[in-house]
Amino acid sequence: MKGQELQPEGNYYDKYHTKNKIEQLLMKHFFHKCEVVLKEVKSKTGAILEAGCGEGEFTRFLYKKYGKSASLEAFDISRSCVAKAQKKCPNVSFRVGSIYEIPKGRSYDLVVASEVLEHMDDPALAVQSLLNVCQGYLFLTVPNEPLWRILNMARGKYLGRLGNTPGHVQHWNKRSFQKLVLEKGGVKQSL
Repeated sequence: MKGQELQPEGNYYDKYHTKNKIEQLLMKHFFHKCEVVLKEVKSKTGAILEAGCGEGEFTRFLYKKYGKSASLEAFDISRSCVAKAQKKCPNVSFRVGSIYEIPKGRSYDLVVASEVLEHMDDPALAVQSLLNVCQGYLFLTVPNEPLWRILNMARGKYLGRLGNTPGHVQHWNKRSFQKLVLEKGGVKQSL
């Protein structure tokens, strides 16, 4: 497809294992905020699905939080990412698959897509696919723009791309992301 950006497999930049102290603080803050939001989420049937698991960093977070009381399934479109994730989380059920083609017939109490939708050509279709199998909570995270791009430029990265991380084809701020998710969920709300 001419003009379309090739998606890198997994994280283009490993923000989870960075040596940069500021980035470490940002990632610690990110996981703390996820913990706060997910604190009240209880799994009724014990079924959790993570879409776009990458190398399994967020999967490991979910397993530590729910692993003993829930059945955790995860998938990614990249076979090599799934292989890496399986090594980190051997008690999780992994498969290779697309967010656009989540098999129907099973529903989950918690459906997660963390740092995934910014890579999607059609994020509205991806959210709809997640909602199709969600019977409880949908937990989504995306980079906050333009903050993420500014931070990339501050660390001297992707300057020719104005701070845009390779593979990021969608950009949201809090307001625009809420609009996407609420409209896909059938909620009309002025933000």
